[in-house]
Amino acid sequence: MDNELYLIHLDDYLSHVDGKLDMYDLLLELVRSVRKDLEAGEPSQAMRTLCGYEQQAHEMYEGWDIPDDYTAFCDINDLGPLMERELLPADDEDDDGDMSAAPRLLRAVGQLTESTRNILAVANEIVEFEEEIDRLLAENEKPENDCAE
Repeated sequence: MDNELYLIHLDDYLSHVDGKLDMYDLLLELVRSVRKDLEAGEPSQAMRTLCGYEQQAHEMYEGWDIPDDYTAFCDINDLGPLMERELLPADDEDDDGDMSAAPRLLRAVGQLTESTRNILAVANEIVEFEEEIDRLLAENEKPENDCAE
């Protein structure tokens, strides 16, 4: 991926966030239910509860369409089909060959970032130059030009 920029559809993003919240809720429910069963002295009921929540977690995971190879090896290349469905390259163009608003905005931000970097570099040079002038004046040396007398 080499730090490429991607956009995500809002519905896919919300689905990811909702999936995380659902899995978190499922985990909390599981803990509460199993704790309650064990405190009541019913280990067999705790096992049935565990199996039910395991099935729910598995069904949620299946809905995310994460490739098994990625789960096993964590190779980003295995996510290709999922990424094609859920991510948009930041340089997408519309049917007329024009860039859509989001890629144009990202390009503008990149240009602003580069401009800011250049301005900071110039400002640093000025500060260093001012420090050199201050040092020369402090040592009673005159700058080398016709105007300094």
